[in-house]
Amino acid sequence: MLLNTKLSRGTFVLGLVVTLAANVSAAGGNAVPQRDTDSVTGASHSDAKIAVAQSPDLEAIFSNVHYRDIGPTRQSGRFVSIALDPRDTNTFYAATASGGLWKTGDGVNYESIFDIDDIFSIGDVAIAPSAPDTVWVGTGEANNSRSSYWGNGIYKSTDAGETWRHMGLPDSGHIGRIVVHPTNPDVVYVAVLGHLYSDNPERGLYKTMDGGQSWELILTDIIEATGRFENETTRHVGVVEVVMHPENFDTLYAATYDKVRKPWTFNPGGPGSRIYKSIDAGTNWTMLGGGLPTGMIGRIGIAISKAAPETVFAVIEDVNVDGVPEDEVYQALLSGAPSPGRGNNDRIWRSRDGGVGWEAVSPADSNVGGGPPYYYGRIIADPNNADNLFMLSARSLKSIDGGSEWVRAWQGIGGDDHELAIDPNNSRYMVLGYDHGIGISRDGGQSWYHADDLPLAQFYTAGIDDAYPYNVYGGLQDNGSKRGPSSRVGNISFEDWERVGGGDGMYNVVAENRYLYNESQFAGGFGRLDLLTNERSSNLRYNRPQGEEQLRWNWNAPIVVSPHDPDVIYHAGNVVLRSTYRGENWTEISPDLTTNDPAKIQGTGNIQYCTIVSLDESTLIAGLLWAGTDDGNVWVSKDTGANWMQVNGNITGNPGYWVSRVEPSHHDPATAYVTFTGYRRDDFRPFIYKTMDYGETWTDISANLPAEPINVVREDHRNRNLLFVGTEMAVYVSLDGGANWHKMRGDMPTAPVHDLKIHSRENDLVVGTHGRGFFIADISWIQELTSENLSRSVHLFGIETAIRWKNTSRHERSAQNFAGESAPVGSVINYMLTSTRESAPRLRIYSGERLVRELTGSNNAGMNQVIWDMDFSRDRMPGEAAGRGRGGRGQRGGRGGGNPNRPGNLVYSPAPEGLYEVVLEVDGQEYRTNARILEDYWWNKRF
Repeated sequence: MLLNTKLSRGTFVLGLVVTLAANVSAAGGNAVPQRDTDSVTGASHSDAKIAVAQSPDLEAIFSNVHYRDIGPTRQSGRFVSIALDPRDTNTFYAATASGGLWKTGDGVNYESIFDIDDIFSIGDVAIAPSAPDTVWVGTGEANNSRSSYWGNGIYKSTDAGETWRHMGLPDSGHIGRIVVHPTNPDVVYVAVLGHLYSDNPERGLYKTMDGGQSWELILTDIIEATGRFENETTRHVGVVEVVMHPENFDTLYAATYDKVRKPWTFNPGGPGSRIYKSIDAGTNWTMLGGGLPTGMIGRIGIAISKAAPETVFAVIEDVNVDGVPEDEVYQALLSGAPSPGRGNNDRIWRSRDGGVGWEAVSPADSNVGGGPPYYYGRIIADPNNADNLFMLSARSLKSIDGGSEWVRAWQGIGGDDHELAIDPNNSRYMVLGYDHGIGISRDGGQSWYHADDLPLAQFYTAGIDDAYPYNVYGGLQDNGSKRGPSSRVGNISFEDWERVGGGDGMYNVVAENRYLYNESQFAGGFGRLDLLTNERSSNLRYNRPQGEEQLRWNWNAPIVVSPHDPDVIYHAGNVVLRSTYRGENWTEISPDLTTNDPAKIQGTGNIQYCTIVSLDESTLIAGLLWAGTDDGNVWVSKDTGANWMQVNGNITGNPGYWVSRVEPSHHDPATAYVTFTGYRRDDFRPFIYKTMDYGETWTDISANLPAEPINVVREDHRNRNLLFVGTEMAVYVSLDGGANWHKMRGDMPTAPVHDLKIHSRENDLVVGTHGRGFFIADISWIQELTSENLSRSVHLFGIETAIRWKNTSRHERSAQNFAGESAPVGSVINYMLTSTRESAPRLRIYSGERLVRELTGSNNAGMNQVIWDMDFSRDRMPGEAAGRGRGGRGQRGGRGGGNPNRPGNLVYSPAPEGLYEVVLEVDGQEYRTNARILEDYWWNKRF
């Protein structure tokens, strides 16, 4: 925490001295920390480049950055595949869409076991039945949502998930299913979908007979372009499903999937989606007919029960339109235009003779297949009763008569269900995977246990306020919006998080530390929540008068509160909107800023395109606005929207892709940053540019960034050379304005970083991930990594103000709870050594001339940290009880009563509020700075 920090450049004792000056308000007698107003400007760009290049320790330093995992957890995240261990079904592996692979031995305690660099998305997980310690993982989610991530092939573990080895198929993109031969663990079939947003040849059904040493493509289809249609191209068709006969292991059923996704549309089907059968282990294949629908078909799911091995069930997405020629439907799908009519209902089909003949068993007037099929497409057959079927969907259905009649499968659990694993020996034991987590039933679905403590939140955005401690807000995939504390006394539990919005949560922006503006998808439910009274003003979204062309809204429509006037709110569809009174009135202040391409604004697949996706106002000049669109346009207005200048044409190398972020500088009004993402084009190169003249010219600052699409860029508010970017894999930092980048992985798992916020009072970096929740890193010391400080052999960093928080009441209700990490209790002292020293550095803390505490630090090269627990110490008097070693954190990672910085022969007492001098002694040289302690003046005023 920083209290009006002033960097004193005139006072050095063999190092930089940083003084903390209290800014105290007389109102109510309370000391109120004020926002820092100074900048750490550092050296010039050229000097910074030289210093950074010469520093040998930066990579090691940034690899050890500490992130606090704060949750939330109760809503969990999207589970897509579950594999039960045949030896003990209480042990299972659970795969997530963007949070890796988890393992449990009891259904209650889970461990992340697939934290591999650059991979976090799983399509399927499978266990070898004859060798259960052999586990296969296919990367890349098989569902086709707007946030489905790619993989890099298939992995194998032979020690139950302890270690992993990459086994090939690196360009598979997304994997739909893995089937391991029941008696030969070296024989494996893999259904490969290929890339989501582009065509690639590595798709189809692959087989290995040597445990993954080599692979053979045994089923594929190529849709040759006929030349009849304007947008038709030759396309490779992937495989989404493969099922093995439960008794005859040479008999296989596979479903191909013909679909095309673009940023502006989703083609849900085509002539290449079909069911195939092989009776010779994949050597030869027959396309099945016998009554199955033909023409335009989408996703297909297949199921067989071991109780009736010749009975095959299929759920088929039927894209055909009654009365409309197939060619007309096909042309509409290829062009991205809406279908010329409503597709047929998706129905359940059954064959009782191994796929020779088929009949539709679900009612013709009921869309039992669920929707949208591209997001589900799963039918599950009870292994012990072939009449018991489950159709997974937004609200899953169950049939007990082989598919004729359907009812809700369960109540009070799930929603957007993707996987159901049933114990082959006990059908009452089921494990369900859904958008909101994982559920376990031991009574056939009558009651469920939901795991509350899995940190798998899929955030689209991050928001912050200025409370004490400050709160973090975020919009979640299918789980609304949530607010939780950045820190508190003790751990952060799931009860500390509260729901503040519904739907798919999107932007959450706080004004005046009181009013929360948020929305769900496509700006639905846009409203204002008074955090003090809990009063909500809903339906604030602007709509044009009836009869006029309505606005187009992005899935995640930007909301901005003016940093100059908290009553002024900006919102954006395909035009920019401005409200002068908290969203109660609106004015259009721009024309359509998109390309308004008529071929792309009517896309299918729950998509609105040609929309504004990023909007911000300069913190330096009111009315200086920057906007970016999903179709590649970048605009700037210097006069509150009266005039707009399009500047993306000035960017050399501009790919014309989705603008993921515009970021105005906090130091120079003419400077701004823009990032583009090629994620929706399967182009993973980094695109980041900087202008210093309002967009007239641009510089590519991607430098040494790896091939990872960029979602967000932030410029630090204190150090103009300090930049952070969030990619689909990690956080990166530049100390020299983008000339060089360093991965700031630290102890944060690989996850797509959708948003970053810098808390200017606390100097924290808040990281919103789409798969692992929120993380917070203290960046106060990174702000001081200037060329001057990096050249020093020893540097003692400025110390953030510490508050002695009061322990307020808690209302935890669950014995199984998440333990989110709060900020350290105490005054955090950071120092940097360029080389390892012979003796351990000593730290002395003074109150005036009085020595009140002595501490010992680490002598290791690089960053070092000691935490003063805000206690004085003195020698124990004869006969006086020894002080207890209460186990404060001390040096980083040190916990427990054996802390060397809290010996038991001393007596400890709380340090009073005030300013203290900290002296670091290294090899006889002294370095000084100040530390401040405040009491908790806000404990009974929080809301």
